[in-house]
Amino acid sequence: MAEIKAIANLQRRVANETDGPWLRQLFAQLRGLLPDLQANCPELLEQQWQLQRRVFANHYPDARTEVVLIDAQPVGSLTWHEGAISIRLLDIGLEARYRRQGLGERLLKELIDYADLQGKALELAVMRHNPALRLYLRLGFYVQSGGQDDVQLQMRCEPQRSR
Repeated sequence: MAEIKAIANLQRRVANETDGPWLRQLFAQLRGLLPDLQANCPELLEQQWQLQRRVFANHYPDARTEVVLIDAQPVGSLTWHEGAISIRLLDIGLEARYRRQGLGERLLKELIDYADLQGKALELAVMRHNPALRLYLRLGFYVQSGGQDDVQLQMRCEPQRSR
């Protein structure tokens, strides 16, 4: 029953500066940085966080980072960029306790629906070993030809009108 309630109360809002500390902690959790390592080497977390922010800013200057909320409490984040012909999902993540409840799928479906309304494809890159790869395939993403290497796959989901 709690799972259904959580999904029903899912919301998103644009991230702001006050979200920085929480977003950094989520970033660390998603990358497996243990709390002891974070406490002993906070500069490592900050360097990795800043590197990701710079990459996004350099390649996708108008990217939008949103905080995912359940009952007004942050539980995840979503960063995406809307280009002229496609939307690029740059990063998506949920706190560990909220995974495997259908929340990531719902967020992806919302973004797919938005892309469909705009008549744009939704694109992303995913590491080959990421368990979310199965979800992406199930939702209609496919590996772009020439869009793969030893580490990651470039994937695309066409707008509904062309599927």
